[in-house]
Amino acid sequence: MHDAYMIDWLLKSPTQVQFECVTTFGDNLLVGSKQGHLLMYSVTSKPADQKKLDVQLLKLIKTFSKKAINQLAVVPEFEIIISLSDGIVNVHNMRVYNFPVVSSLEKTKGASLFSLDVKKVTSLTGITSVMVRMCVVVKRKLQLFYWKRDKFLDFRDDISVPDIPKAVEWCDDKIVVGFKGEYKLIDISGKQEELFPIKPQEPSVTKLSDRTFALGKDCKTILMNTVGEALQNVPVKWKEPPEAIAFDDPYFIAVGNANIEVKTTDDLLVQQISLPKSSARLICRNRQGFLFVASAAEVWCLHGVPLVQQIRRVLEDKQFELALKLTNISDETEYEKRKNAHEIQTLYAHDLFEKKQFAKSMSEFIKLGTNPYNVIQLYPELLLKPGSDSKASAKMNDRDSEKALLALIEYLTEVRQTIMGKTEWVSEEVDSKKHNLIQIIDTTLLKCYLLTNDALVAPLLRLNRCHLRETETMLKKFQKYRELIILYQTNNMHKCALDLLKEQSQIQESPLQGADHTILYLQQLGNNHIDLILEHAAWVLAMSPEEGFRIFTEDLQEVEQLPRPKVLDFLLREQPNLVIPYLEHVINVWDEKSDIVHNALVYQYRAKIQQLLASNNNDDASAFREKLITFLKTSHHYNPQVVIVQFPVDSLFDERAIVLGRMGMHENAISIFLRTLNNTSKAMEYCENVYRWKQEGYETVYVQLLRMIIDPPSDPFQEMLGISNSTAKPDVEKALSILQMHSNEMPVLGALNVLPDNVPLVRMQKFLHSSFQHKLMERRRVQILKGLLQAEHFQVLKKKIESQSEVMHLTELKLCPVCKKRFSNQSAFARYPNGEIVHYSCQEAKK
Repeated sequence: MHDAYMIDWLLKSPTQVQFECVTTFGDNLLVGSKQGHLLMYSVTSKPADQKKLDVQLLKLIKTFSKKAINQLAVVPEFEIIISLSDGIVNVHNMRVYNFPVVSSLEKTKGASLFSLDVKKVTSLTGITSVMVRMCVVVKRKLQLFYWKRDKFLDFRDDISVPDIPKAVEWCDDKIVVGFKGEYKLIDISGKQEELFPIKPQEPSVTKLSDRTFALGKDCKTILMNTVGEALQNVPVKWKEPPEAIAFDDPYFIAVGNANIEVKTTDDLLVQQISLPKSSARLICRNRQGFLFVASAAEVWCLHGVPLVQQIRRVLEDKQFELALKLTNISDETEYEKRKNAHEIQTLYAHDLFEKKQFAKSMSEFIKLGTNPYNVIQLYPELLLKPGSDSKASAKMNDRDSEKALLALIEYLTEVRQTIMGKTEWVSEEVDSKKHNLIQIIDTTLLKCYLLTNDALVAPLLRLNRCHLRETETMLKKFQKYRELIILYQTNNMHKCALDLLKEQSQIQESPLQGADHTILYLQQLGNNHIDLILEHAAWVLAMSPEEGFRIFTEDLQEVEQLPRPKVLDFLLREQPNLVIPYLEHVINVWDEKSDIVHNALVYQYRAKIQQLLASNNNDDASAFREKLITFLKTSHHYNPQVVIVQFPVDSLFDERAIVLGRMGMHENAISIFLRTLNNTSKAMEYCENVYRWKQEGYETVYVQLLRMIIDPPSDPFQEMLGISNSTAKPDVEKALSILQMHSNEMPVLGALNVLPDNVPLVRMQKFLHSSFQHKLMERRRVQILKGLLQAEHFQVLKKKIESQSEVMHLTELKLCPVCKKRFSNQSAFARYPNGEIVHYSCQEAKK
């Protein structure tokens, strides 16, 4: 507790005069009496002693009213007094000495109380004026008036209420009404909203601001707004139901029979003032820190203790919130207010931390914009530099420590978002400071996460703003190897990451045991780190070849872009068994077209087949021969001149024939099928494929087949192997059969030149007839095509003549329909099929 107010006795009522109501304006105090007298006093500070008050009776108007004066109000801007006496509202002129009545509101006859709403309003033209509205309680009705041209006029229709109001106060466009058993919030449009019920008692309504008010309930005062919402969970509590309440920010002053209680809106008891032998029941506020308290016979003045003195005192009691409120209403300059408020808030934030109200403390630090490093210093275990001085003084157990860390996490997260969202970091120096600050924040967050919720560590590390060495130390301390890998990865320390993965892969209990994690890491490195990939892929392939093979074949862009010749050389050295699968993958899946890769696959197939044949593994050898033959037929990217020299002379004849055919050496290929393999069917199949796919020399391939059947050559491979080469017999019948089957696929003269002279002409009748018909059909097709082309030529020629015959008139007077400008001599223009002409530059706009 501290002294917020000093109380001075002011005056005593004249003989046989009982005070009924009081009001104040300027340095004046107006008192209305039960006898109908109006007393006007001036209350000023004495020049010699500012703490002493000089009270003088300026006027005693015994004829102010014939009956008791129940209520008074003053509107200094219009120099009028509004009084309620004998159940009617009167308006008095203050310009005249005895304050005569200038108007009586006859409509208000039977009134019990009224409330004024006086405020300054600014019009759309910028003119400021004073608006006065009044609500008068007349039995179970609320009458609304407004002041215009020296009189009160009806504001709107009367509002009916369920009972006779006992308290009424105007707040913004709402009227707060207190009845014996409840409170209501009534809109000026007439809409009524129940607030809450009360036990039968005298209600109390105190206006706090234009939009807030306080309501009495038993020994409590409840703060509310004009929306009908309570402003705080805890009401202000009094020893006994107050006779009257006034609000002098930040204090409530409650008047009882023999004492005055001073409390804050947070229900903090500030001061108790005794009024011996008194029954005070009235209070009115003159200005900030200056109030009048009255009984039926006496008046006292409450004037505030200087704010500087109060602030010093409440800071000693660590009542920081009250100190802030007092600072904000002080008479100091705005600069001084902000400076003092900042200091108080800082003390308040630290005090909250010491009291272990961590979340609230961090909220205050955010409001202050405190340097995050100063906040982090409250946590010595989190400092970047061990041994740094800590500002923390709160002793915490494990539960408190966790709460403190969670509050710090929320604080740092919000500060981080604020810093990252700022756009004024432009200079290099400032940007460097921002980077350092973010680094401190993120590193501290990392430590907090390690101590509270380590699932958040990995997402934070991926942002790559933590202090590298400090973070590395912490992660090793907590054995967070997964997260340590992320740290290395985001800082391009790939060798450290891979060395750690290799080390952990051998540890049974490690979460990184095995090769999978290394495989995933290597797959993401990409072409720039090929040497590092190959270095660590070696031990992975040695441990698990099938899984390790995914390093070079995964469907990822980084993997697909690895240099294939370098990978091929590596596999040839480290894992030869994976060479063929790798080559098949890059060709069949990634559509590799390099002749080096295609040549390599042919070589690998050929070598694998020879190896299997040498070990008598004929089944597997046959499977690979099928692959090789299919590849030789379908691939168009191997170099036949290169691969042909790799084939043996004593085997793989089918494969050699395909390669020879790809080189255009069809006669040699056919010779292999006919003489070496003695397989006419394969020779015919070969010719069919050559002709179907229109390979080089396809026109004469069947003629070559006929020639070799009629005049068989020697087998060159038998000669190369030193085997006697028996001469094959000509097979004219077979040749004639092929001639009949493929009469349209071979030239007539070429076939006739090959056939022996002793073949009867009748044996060639079908061939000649079919060839003749084919030639005739081809000739007719060409003639028809020629006619169609000539007709099309004439049509185009006709359109050209028609287009050239059209006349177009363009003068300097003609306007472009797009830009509305004339065509000059230098204007380029475009003409549309409908004849419309525009500037060439306007044609896009026209579209």
